[in-house]
Amino acid sequence: MDKGSANPSYREFMRARRPQLYSDTLHVEVGELDRRQFEFHLQSLTSRKEETAFENFARVLAERELCPNLIPQTGPTGGGDSKVDTETYPVAPSIATLWYEGDPASAGQRWGFAVSAKADWKPKVRSDVAKIVATGRSYILIYFISNQAIKDKDRAEMEDALAAEHGVHVRILDRSWIVEKVVRHRRWDIVAETLQFELTRKVVSTPGPLDAGRLR
Repeated sequence: MDKGSANPSYREFMRARRPQLYSDTLHVEVGELDRRQFEFHLQSLTSRKEETAFENFARVLAERELCPNLIPQTGPTGGGDSKVDTETYPVAPSIATLWYEGDPASAGQRWGFAVSAKADWKPKVRSDVAKIVATGRSYILIYFISNQAIKDKDRAEMEDALAAEHGVHVRILDRSWIVEKVVRHRRWDIVAETLQFELTRKVVSTPGPLDAGRLR
């Protein structure tokens, strides 16, 4: 063994004896993207023929934000024979209570998901919800995830109209919801993995309890 590596450095020795005198801020290198650039990337998905990649991205994001018990799509695109892009599967309540992310209620309920990158989202959501309901499965909730920017008024009116027509709760999540969740909860790893987007690397510092106390 190298003699130099066998002996601790003076800094390590003093830090072990007097940790309260040293900084405990954690410095981590992370990747992220400018918010406006990310919004444009979502808006221009269809021009790059990345509809399938967006479906995969939406499913993975939903697993983090809504419910982790989603079945990956293995058939043709556009819902395939199942008429949904993904759906929940049953999970034991004892397992669901241990989830750190998502709603444990989905463990015992059947939720259906439809994902679309079409600019004309209104006829698309009507068609997708109608097809999902026509399967006769006991869906409690249907999510429609779109890369379009949808006005709150239009979203609420469409959700109410579909609920009244089909007797099932419908939630429409648009581009603003996607951007908000990715930026606020730092889901850039999902963006890099599923959308194959190159991220800007930067160092993020998180003050530890000692440094936070000093700042106060």
